[in-house]
Amino acid sequence: MAVIFKDLVIDVFSKTRKFVNENRILVRFAAFALVAVVSLIVCVVSCGITLGFNVKYAGKNIAVVGGKSVFEDAKEVITQNLAGNSREDVIETPKFALTITLVENLSQSQALADSIIENTDGVDFSSALKVNGEVVAYASRDELKELVDKALCKYYVKGAENKSTFMDEVEIEDGYCVSGKIKTTAAVKEVVNDLKVKTVSTVTDETAIKYTTKVIYTKEKTRTYEKVKTEGEKGLKRETKVVETVNGKETASTLVSRKVIKEPVQEVVVKGTAISMAQASALAEAKSAGFIRPMNKKHIKMISAYWGDGRNHKAIDFAGDTGSPIFAAKAGKVVFSGWDGNYGYAVVVDHGNGYQTRYAHANALCVKKGETVTQGQQVATLGNTGRSTG
Repeated sequence: MAVIFKDLVIDVFSKTRKFVNENRILVRFAAFALVAVVSLIVCVVSCGITLGFNVKYAGKNIAVVGGKSVFEDAKEVITQNLAGNSREDVIETPKFALTITLVENLSQSQALADSIIENTDGVDFSSALKVNGEVVAYASRDELKELVDKALCKYYVKGAENKSTFMDEVEIEDGYCVSGKIKTTAAVKEVVNDLKVKTVSTVTDETAIKYTTKVIYTKEKTRTYEKVKTEGEKGLKRETKVVETVNGKETASTLVSRKVIKEPVQEVVVKGTAISMAQASALAEAKSAGFIRPMNKKHIKMISAYWGDGRNHKAIDFAGDTGSPIFAAKAGKVVFSGWDGNYGYAVVVDHGNGYQTRYAHANALCVKKGETVTQGQQVATLGNTGRSTG
């Protein structure tokens, strides 16, 4: 077997050498042609030149593709993303022509789909506004995005950190639309405004803390006297809370922190209780000189007149039940006891150092002139004698 194969190879080699020797010019031409073809192929490949199909659509050359199937793919892209009835009917049938082109000039299905839309009457580029997966409006992407962004910002709280989301799943999807499906700005705005927006706002407020007022009463001043001893000052507190709203209506509020920035300062007011300055000064002087009230509080129903109350009244009148005891305001010597004109029945006690006290309008007298009395000793009883109104 090996011998037969060897003889066959030797025979073929012998015949080939004989053919080459007899046809040298033909062999050289064939070799040159082969080299030329190979060189041409190498050149075409290295330069990116290829065969393609020129696509003529609606009377215009719109693209060059690598195969007729690219158009079918582009048509599928359009029909899948095209809104409206009779979607396939709007796409015309193209014409193809074989051509030589650069690989980089070949259009893919998406680019060809855009070119088809640009040259198809009744179809426009558009974006779809989808709510929970359902298309509710068609418009340009920029218009939809602007309206959606405005809707999300509409319920922001000024000065707060805000974040808004739609209560529904809302998305904008690019695509194509049959003319007439695209809505006006006003119509799209109405659709967007109907969407519920949840807004979460982190709000920080600084509010005033009211100050309290303390009143100090003094007998040293009249009732008309009122003076601020310490000015009140409002405090300041800072509160941070998270507020949730749906279309601007508050649904929840959570206090995050509260801090007092400044404590309030209490206001202190001094008010007088005396009816007149004469009474106030007289009481002060009497206290400093050691005098006491000439009647028990339980027997005094009211003070009917004050010293220096505008009528040139030079006494303090205590009103009470007739017969109530009257006491010496301080120890001293009785220098008068009897009827004293407008004073009626009266007792005058001298206390020395230029002080005298008169107990007038008495009902009965309990001491006589010349007696020495102690502080708090009864000298008369309350009455309504002399020039007295009650």
